[in-house]
Amino acid sequence: HTGARMTSTSPPPSYDALLAEHGPGAFFELANLRTFTYDGLELEQDSGVENSCGGIVWESAFCLTKFLESADAFARWGRRRKKLLELGCGCGLIGLVAARAGAVTVMTDVKEVAFGACSRNVERNVEAKAFGEHAPPTVKALDWEREDELNEVIAIGPYDVVLGTDVVFSVKLVGPLLTCIERTLKKSSSSVCYVCIQRRSPDAHEEFLKQTKEIFNVRVVRELDFMEDDECELFELTWMEKDVGARRTKKKRKTGE
Repeated sequence: HTGARMTSTSPPPSYDALLAEHGPGAFFELANLRTFTYDGLELEQDSGVENSCGGIVWESAFCLTKFLESADAFARWGRRRKKLLELGCGCGLIGLVAARAGAVTVMTDVKEVAFGACSRNVERNVEAKAFGEHAPPTVKALDWEREDELNEVIAIGPYDVVLGTDVVFSVKLVGPLLTCIERTLKKSSSSVCYVCIQRRSPDAHEEFLKQTKEIFNVRVVRELDFMEDDECELFELTWMEKDVGARRTKKKRKTGE
């Protein structure tokens, strides 16, 4: 395996090289690596994280990253200095790419993950000057069921963009996840949330679709050009017109316009 050929002085293998060599099998190789690079960013993984799968970069994170790159979204958000929140960031791939493009980025996960490999990945890429003139991501602990942690994340929002990958795996956590999105995503017709998932739990998946449609406009993104796209599903969530309209009315009333 690729990992077995590495020595302590070898540079980490790159995502593109592994994909070229192994095809879809590259994701197995990637999951077993301690470090790898993605378009010049270096990422450390930690498979030893307890009670969480956040120590590994999963296919859905690569899938969403590739989709947003192909849509020129990172560059567009960076030029406009959009504020971006990542939920369940894991090792931090998406947030690192977004911050390097210039988006004002906040990455969140449970404490063990956020202040573990994720924070180390921010530090190692700061040292490598990977962000250039842009600010590195801010890392915050966020357990979706902890009101105190959510309030801290809300305090530095609201966010033009909210992203999440592999965040639908438990029926019990679907409600808290959607609460986090609902309370952090800016009430604007231009705000957007992307959730990219694999079907880890059919019941959780069904509950996610049911509850999401009660709060947001939901579009299934079909235009995925990704090797594992048959396993990854991407949803685009935007505010319903009535919610954006209600916010506008409230704002006008408050300012006396």
